[in-house]
Amino acid sequence: MKSNNRVTINKGQQRFCIAFFVPWITESRGGTENVGQMMANAMASRDHDVHIFTFDDERKPSVWPLADSIVLHHLETGDSSAADGRMLTSVAQVMPDLIVGLHMNRTFLRYVKCARKLGVPIVLSEHIDPRFPERLGTFSREERLIAFHGATRIHLLVEAFRATLPDHMQDKVRVIPNTVPPARNLADPKGNPKEKKTLVTVARLVPRKNILRLIEEFALAAFEVPEWQLQIIGDGSQMNELAELTEKLDIQRSVEFVGEISDPYAYLEQAHCFVLASLFEGFPMSSLEAMAHGLPIVGYDVCNGINVQVVHGENGLLVHKSSQRGALAQALLSMLSNDDLRVGMGTASLKRYEMLYSNKTVFNQWETLFIEAADDHRDLKRPELRTLLSAELDKVVFGGL
Repeated sequence: MKSNNRVTINKGQQRFCIAFFVPWITESRGGTENVGQMMANAMASRDHDVHIFTFDDERKPSVWPLADSIVLHHLETGDSSAADGRMLTSVAQVMPDLIVGLHMNRTFLRYVKCARKLGVPIVLSEHIDPRFPERLGTFSREERLIAFHGATRIHLLVEAFRATLPDHMQDKVRVIPNTVPPARNLADPKGNPKEKKTLVTVARLVPRKNILRLIEEFALAAFEVPEWQLQIIGDGSQMNELAELTEKLDIQRSVEFVGEISDPYAYLEQAHCFVLASLFEGFPMSSLEAMAHGLPIVGYDVCNGINVQVVHGENGLLVHKSSQRGALAQALLSMLSNDDLRVGMGTASLKRYEMLYSNKTVFNQWETLFIEAADDHRDLKRPELRTLLSAELDKVVFGGL
């Protein structure tokens, strides 16, 4: 046994101390926080010693349920050298066998700095299409490569993201999908012919979720299938704009804005089809939840995650022309007007979830990754002066990466 609350890695029992950085677990119910709490709870249930570090000056409790054995540590929200020093002290008091950092921007660099100074192996777990933060300017290619260079292992959500990293990092990459809890009650994609049918989406109402396009495309199909309504679960800055659009298109009676809710499962149980109009995702949880309920899925094939979860023609329909007006509407019309198609694809969705994305399957992969990373604790010496000077000279001459 080690001091400072650490648990010695035991290859027979596979027990160790792990510190998760979950950025906003006390105030956000976003996808990254959802995955973080599942990772932490899964490892705690397997008798690992689990700590969660989060950024919160107010020291609020987690908005996600955590196992009683998990210790929650609050870090200040400021991003400065002084804040990094205090973060280092907090983690050093635990002195874990492994650090796992979940995020999607340059905060990764703070995690790596902490791990390197403590001499602790680190897994960086990225939860977005890496092209998106670079376009927004929240995480440059250079910053991402530097952070991932310092990782012991790199966790990506889909194989397609491997191509964004250089060859020398490939042996550190592990591709593991997200998971969601199984459904309490399965949906019935066919529905009652005498009742309204529901096409549901779950997404924040912000531009990158492409809900404006979804409403426009649903409007094109709605007049052909008047028995269908679009149910939008989520809230965000575009709420008023989207509501006004439904009135402009004269489909306000066929579109319901549910708002943000903590548990969408009750709505998925009553739905008959699921749609996600995003063009950029990591590995969307909402469509995975729909699959767990046995719902057919409609989405764009350029969207990473959706194009892995959905096999076109098997458990859903993928739209190939993301910029073409009416393309999504045509796919929706094909799905909404065919009861047998929805039933068959819904059955295939559930089977695919159980085979590839069930809790047990993904939890096993996570645990294997964490133990592998903790075992691969190499001596992390600083580069020699000659190497540092060569790198600085290259940056002066050629402008860096």
